[in-house]
Amino acid sequence: MKAKVIGISGVAGSGKDLFYSLISKKINCQRFALADQLKTECRKYILDSYGIDILNCSREQKNLIRPFLVGAGLSRRNMTNGRYFVNKIEPKIKEFIYNYYCVEGNENSIYPCITDIRYSSHEKDEVGWLKNDMGGILVHVTRFNYVNGRKVDVQPANEEEEAQNPILKSQADYILEWETARGSQEQINEKLSRCLDDFVDFVK
Repeated sequence: MKAKVIGISGVAGSGKDLFYSLISKKINCQRFALADQLKTECRKYILDSYGIDILNCSREQKNLIRPFLVGAGLSRRNMTNGRYFVNKIEPKIKEFIYNYYCVEGNENSIYPCITDIRYSSHEKDEVGWLKNDMGGILVHVTRFNYVNGRKVDVQPANEEEEAQNPILKSQADYILEWETARGSQEQINEKLSRCLDDFVDFVK
């Protein structure tokens, strides 16, 4: 039996959640997200102040309140040398793995996936924690379009992403670049799913 933690990085809109959704059809995965803790903590304030439910909102609504979430998250990170959110999520992942093997008695491999690795600015930050503490691997996802015959990547949503994205990409164990897919959702999923066969071989 084997548990391998996968961390997914990339700018907003690059397809991190889509990557998870597609690989979950190919390997045995369980989703985790560092930002879930932040969203839970900020939910009531955002709902009262902006009328937006961060746990159930559109991408457009999320973009409106993203600066607030980034600021709140940075405050937590700066007060803990980047450890606040990893310290919250690590026990949940370990409990899940324990229950999966020791309580439920499963024997097949499981891949906990953290869909929002965003920082590597402290010694024991998200990437260091993922690789050194959890023995995991880092995936970096880039989505691009062709504009006038030129390849153009989806741009970072803010200065934090702009600063961190090249660092995360340089530290990735696996890099995926995919073109924006068009058509029905079924056609999109089928086209992009083929991009992930190599990753499945890599992670196994």
